[in-house]
Amino acid sequence: MRTSRRVATAMAFASACTSASASVAQAQVTPTPAGATAPATPSTPEMRWRFDQCMGGVTYGAPFKWALSYGGGMVYEGDRIDLCALAVAKVGLGGAGASIGLAKSYGSMGTGSAITGGIIRTFGDPLNATARRTYVGGAVHFWPLLALGGEIGYYVRLGDEAGASSHGKKVITWSAGFGF
Repeated sequence: MRTSRRVATAMAFASACTSASASVAQAQVTPTPAGATAPATPSTPEMRWRFDQCMGGVTYGAPFKWALSYGGGMVYEGDRIDLCALAVAKVGLGGAGASIGLAKSYGSMGTGSAITGGIIRTFGDPLNATARRTYVGGAVHFWPLLALGGEIGYYVRLGDEAGASSHGKKVITWSAGFGF
């Protein structure tokens, strides 16, 4: 019973492949009428956008300390350029953040860079920042080698009360880590 079912499946698959190749062959042999011109082919390749992961990994830095990050978005893989319009989430021992930006890869060794703007909320014991505060700013990310990279950014604290300490009002963020 199993053998006959396998044979029937194999025959159905072979029949489908044969009919598909016959219609392709027929489509290729159809002559073009005399005097007709072929439609112009576009000089630029068609867009190849798709939703995918752009960055992610494990990092150490300020203010997050040890953190996990993930960035995904719309990826364009072209003939000369690879881009990703992304949204990034990062959660660590010292805080959490969300940002959006644009990433670009260079060459085949996994090198690339990104620029993002976002918001950070610190937890009880952040590195080089005021605890339990919200910051906004931007960062530059870079990957000199496949899976190794870092970032540096500048963020400003929001929502201070009158007379609040100016210590930690402006923060330089940084991290280095391993990504995928």
